[in-house]
Amino acid sequence: MQTNNAQTYTLSKLQMYDECPQKYKLCYIDKVHIAELNTQTQTGNNLHNIINYYLKGMDVTKLIEALPPSDKALWHNFKTNEIKNYKIVESEYAFNLKIDEHWLTGRIDALFEFDGNYIILDWKTGSSFTPENVKFQTKFYLVCLYEILKLKKLINTPEELSMQYLNLATNSKIKIPFDSDLYINYKKEILEIIRKINKSTTYFCNKKDTCKYCKYYRACPF
Repeated sequence: MQTNNAQTYTLSKLQMYDECPQKYKLCYIDKVHIAELNTQTQTGNNLHNIINYYLKGMDVTKLIEALPPSDKALWHNFKTNEIKNYKIVESEYAFNLKIDEHWLTGRIDALFEFDGNYIILDWKTGSSFTPENVKFQTKFYLVCLYEILKLKKLINTPEELSMQYLNLATNSKIKIPFDSDLYINYKKEILEIIRKINKSTTYFCNKKDTCKYCKYYRACPF
């Protein structure tokens, strides 16, 4: 059970600090709120909800009929993908687990079982998606789900787990394998970021070419 003074680390917190400590400070310490309108995010949310209802066995016919043509194309790519042969284990699975003395929390789109192995599935709806954009997310999900599945005695080794990204916009899939060495390295990386967060007194900016696209760009002192 989580104690009252135990700190919880979400995927978004760890990922943001890893990306830019100053961005982390503006968001989670200074509580700077930047309103943004993102139609792609809305599309992603709509599809995530419909897929979740579908995987839970609900009738989504009317929801599909109400979608605009572009979203119906995304749904078609989901329905015709080979994941239809996978066995669904969990959909929109929220988890909370302790690694060492730290609590980690997150939510995966879906967990499937196929041929005796487990697969974390994540849906993407943007055509600009690349594995580099979700590198830390991949590490976080693999480590956390391995710990959970091992605790439940569903798997014995990291090799029995993998991560797959299904890009509904391009109807393509990227599979990322997992093994014991990666598990050790990813876990160390996660714990190192937590250590840095706990010891941080200054929050530098990574100053990348992409800074101008950051929603905190105008608020950043750097």
